[in-house]
Amino acid sequence: MLIFFLAGTVLVLVMIIFSRTLWVPRGMAERLSKKKWFQNHWLSGGYLFGINALYFGTTLCLLFLPTFTNIPYLHLVLMFVATIVSILTWSAFSTAWTASFKNRLKMSLTGSSFYLILALIMVIQWLSVKPLYPNEDTFMRALGWMLGFFVSAVAFSICFIITAFLGKRSARV
Repeated sequence: MLIFFLAGTVLVLVMIIFSRTLWVPRGMAERLSKKKWFQNHWLSGGYLFGINALYFGTTLCLLFLPTFTNIPYLHLVLMFVATIVSILTWSAFSTAWTASFKNRLKMSLTGSSFYLILALIMVIQWLSVKPLYPNEDTFMRALGWMLGFFVSAVAFSICFIITAFLGKRSARV
């Protein structure tokens, strides 16, 4: 498990470092950049928020699939594919959206706030873990909430970094 975690961390860091040369779905980026509403930082941030929520919900539903099959490690493959799709989508958003740095920060914070809200929910749940019955060991439930917080915080950070700092900026300040 630690090897998968380390390999995933290295892969995400490599994708962030080489994001300028990363393959970006150009068709998606071109279609988005031609939309007039997309250049508004609140609307594009809200759209990114919705895409993040859709990807999270879809991944959550797909993670129930391994419970009905005998395919080992299917959940790891699903999480890997979800991470790659999310990073490519964030890169497409970053490529398609041109604005001043201040507006780029607003769009990025609005769009990635889905994961920030999710991380806050995880922290609240983690801090309020109580036994469901006398003498229950709550360690595994608390560990699950802690790992959920970690994943949500990393998703927020990476989404924010890619969409705020790695895109092209306009000449406007």
